[in-house]
Amino acid sequence: MASIREPSMDNKFIIHLGGGASAGVYSAGVLTGLHNLSLASNVEAIYTVSVGAINAAYFLSGQVELGPTIYWENLQRGFIFPKNILFGTMDLFVNRFVKKLETDEVRHVVDIDHIMQVISEVKPLNCGAILANPTDLFMKVLNTRTGQLRYLKFRDFPTFNLIKAAICINPYYFGSVMIDGDYYIDGTVQEPLGISYLLERYPGRKIIVVSNEPIERGFKYSIKNITEGAVGSLYPYKISLFKLFIRREQLLRANIKLCLDNKNVLLLHPDFSNRALSRTTSPAILKETFYRGISDSEKVRIFLDGE
Repeated sequence: MASIREPSMDNKFIIHLGGGASAGVYSAGVLTGLHNLSLASNVEAIYTVSVGAINAAYFLSGQVELGPTIYWENLQRGFIFPKNILFGTMDLFVNRFVKKLETDEVRHVVDIDHIMQVISEVKPLNCGAILANPTDLFMKVLNTRTGQLRYLKFRDFPTFNLIKAAICINPYYFGSVMIDGDYYIDGTVQEPLGISYLLERYPGRKIIVVSNEPIERGFKYSIKNITEGAVGSLYPYKISLFKLFIRREQLLRANIKLCLDNKNVLLLHPDFSNRALSRTTSPAILKETFYRGISDSEKVRIFLDGE
């Protein structure tokens, strides 16, 4: 086997991890691969959205082997409830026009409280180890009052509350999280990628973008965003989730093109059939997608070495 060359210390790079519920097992695999390639110490900062926040947290805590197992051992049950798409929408309608419902009264499609219990009690995330790691971890969240997107640094808000806010994906979960006096939800509602921000903040730096979804965006994705926006309009926020979802797909396609056109950006994505989807619960498919992510991490080494 060929020896693995460790990059020089000035060969730092930035990582952006996308979301996608169960599909996030792919980026968990990529991070595991980077660890196996001894590239973890060269990560300057990790920017995350949605479930990418959990993957990065386990990675930076040193719990590289433990973290990915939540997908096929703990999230295949009690996490995804497709049958609640109709019932949950009905609950949102009641909350908006009939009477106010509490979070635990709504039938969620994605049970965020379940995954929070997993990372805090079942397979406890070592937050102290994340803080001890010199690599900064940022989580993108959306202010439901102002519509402002913020990348909050875990070092500044070292609690499970920030992680929960980052994965509160409306309209599949009815709830938001208070941080610093305002309520926040998953920032992917407005911007699932946002590569422009990273290019401006880190000019000339190499950036690894990991998307857990295909980059070939067919018409069905536009329909999906319109549907999500329609359901999202039932939330009693000051901002319009419908308008955000309508613009979301166009922004995502523009950012994908920006990644592909920039020589300093490597875009990784699961380009194979039978990959894990956001609603996948099959352990076999989840593990296959995870190992594909590990395999694709080799592309990072090649990219950094300029081969």
